[in-house]
Amino acid sequence: MRAAVSAFLGRYRGQTRVHTDSDLRVFLRWCADHDLDPLAAVRVDIERYVRWLQDVRRYQPSTVPRRLSVVVGFYRVCVIDAILEHSPADYVRRPTVPAESRPSDWGTCSSKP
Repeated sequence: MRAAVSAFLGRYRGQTRVHTDSDLRVFLRWCADHDLDPLAAVRVDIERYVRWLQDVRRYQPSTVPRRLSVVVGFYRVCVIDAILEHSPADYVRRPTVPAESRPSDWGTCSSKP
């Protein structure tokens, strides 16, 4: 597990690494609290984690997808590094973020030539 976490976090630097580490620790703590080996998780476990973020921890609607993205990225690296055969987060539905919860700079990119 330590090798998997190190490989994942090794892709980040500076404050991005600090925030990514924090988000991953929330997931790993949740796994420990639920007696779940993160490397043995299945899709339904990741979906339960998302519901926990929403219903128990009551994170802001924009925080839940960010924390889920970290989990998805962690499992993607586990597959790339042949730690896992497939990612349990592959088909987890991403929560929608209401427009009023999005950062003000979302959608400011223009597709005009």
